[in-house]
Amino acid sequence: MVAKDIFDADMDKSQSPDAPSAPTASRRPRQVHRVAVVTCPQHSLGSLGLVLDVFRMANQMPGAHRFELIRVSEDGGPVAHPDGLLVVEGGPECLAQADLVVIPSLWTHGPAAAASHPLVIAALSALPSRVRVATLCSGVFLLAATGRLDGHVATTHWMLADDLQARHPDVRVQASLNLVQSDADGWMCSGGSLAGVDACLRAVQALTDRETARDLARMLVTELDRGPQALYMPPPGWRRHADADIRRLQDHIEADCARPLLLVELAAAIHVSVRTLQRRFLAATGVTPIQYQQALRLARAQALLESGRLPVAEVAELVGYSDRVAFGRLFKRMTGLTPAAWRQRHAVEPLRA
Repeated sequence: MVAKDIFDADMDKSQSPDAPSAPTASRRPRQVHRVAVVTCPQHSLGSLGLVLDVFRMANQMPGAHRFELIRVSEDGGPVAHPDGLLVVEGGPECLAQADLVVIPSLWTHGPAAAASHPLVIAALSALPSRVRVATLCSGVFLLAATGRLDGHVATTHWMLADDLQARHPDVRVQASLNLVQSDADGWMCSGGSLAGVDACLRAVQALTDRETARDLARMLVTELDRGPQALYMPPPGWRRHADADIRRLQDHIEADCARPLLLVELAAAIHVSVRTLQRRFLAATGVTPIQYQQALRLARAQALLESGRLPVAEVAELVGYSDRVAFGRLFKRMTGLTPAAWRQRHAVEPLRA
């Protein structure tokens, strides 16, 4: 096989899917998959570039599958992005001609993009059932605006999950998930930032086969199936708020999270009833005081597992759990991994010269 067979052109604007390479005795006929990439002024250039690079990398692999990239804008013209003018190949009418539509991350501007792209949203709503849709991070706001996610579980970056849920109450947002896929409805959505690689790989698998997706993952030096987004989320209760009393209680709990938590003492410290304490704490942080303490304990346990060699039972005791088995169950339920698996995956190895 000569180099040209392996390193074919990008396929964006370089070759029509209606004119594939002629088959030879030593090479299978090429199967071209058309990938439409929605392009908006609000897009993260990193996410947009990630999508283009993943499919261009796939075009460098030996095999029968190739991907034609078509960038699509609201009016079919160049996109005035804050970082420069972005060239596109067509407008929303191109989406129905694709095999896959990809919506990259929109930073924190998902709602603004949804409001300013009615033609794209209408085209997404009217897509034929054969056309798959993959959203990356906040790109899910465009798909949610079509109503196609109503009644379904979906995900996005954990920092944007509350906003997505508030704007689309019929969508069952689960920020702990890294990737959600509905084969029956032909769409998938991914969590934050680099979870977009997972969505692209899964889309490649859906269009081709698992072997092709696995080989592409190896070329990208990543895993085909990674863990949940919960592995990278901060402890519950991290969000900012203006309740000074609750901030003071959070500092108190954090100072010694292994100590048993008495709600009566916390309530007395800010001169309110236990019921009022729980209501205010939940309103400010999104979690109860017990859940907040639990999250702090698990975060400390993760740090101990990553940086030391203490037995799991000792780690459990140091963070406030006397029952090692119960601690292990809680740890796996909250992180998706056992304490031992967490240590194996995240252990800090000393650098060697």
